[in-house]
Amino acid sequence: MASIDHIEKLDALDKLSVVTYRTGITLFGIALIVFSFAIADDIGFILIKNDYLMELALALFAVSSAMSAANLHVYDKKVRLIITWSAWIGVVLLITIDSEILAWLPIGFLCACFSGIALKESFCFKVIGLKAIPFLLCISILMLAIEVWLIAIICLFLSGVIFIFLAIQKWKMPLHFDIGNKANYQI
Repeated sequence: MASIDHIEKLDALDKLSVVTYRTGITLFGIALIVFSFAIADDIGFILIKNDYLMELALALFAVSSAMSAANLHVYDKKVRLIITWSAWIGVVLLITIDSEILAWLPIGFLCACFSGIALKESFCFKVIGLKAIPFLLCISILMLAIEVWLIAIICLFLSGVIFIFLAIQKWKMPLHFDIGNKANYQI
């Protein structure tokens, strides 16, 4: 866990990686909210009548996951490997699976990645709701798989709100908070 008392000297690449990571978190929160609206629109729960809402949500999922996974700052390489590979598997499946019936599968891998990110952030920073993220995302994926739409929509939307709140808090923090002590990273 990073110490906020340690101030690491950051080079341009460090700053870029933190900004990209935080942007990924922000986009993932937006993706969850857009996805919940897209599902609600598809089932006729609300009428947005935007044919591209689902495609936008899926594109945001892919981009946000790639951004955060590629720039994850976790000391333990095994934990980092699990979180990042969940994202990469999810992105590949999202690109290759063309079946609406299995759409929950790549989203599940991406949600596993961001569940790990939420837990990581909850250990480092006290942001309300982060420890509930793995539970909410797990329930939402299960509900998507068995087509219980209303519960999935609620869990996805709540997760999106929590991630947006996390993003707001993260953008207020100095960049060095995300890096911690470079000497502690396992390679």
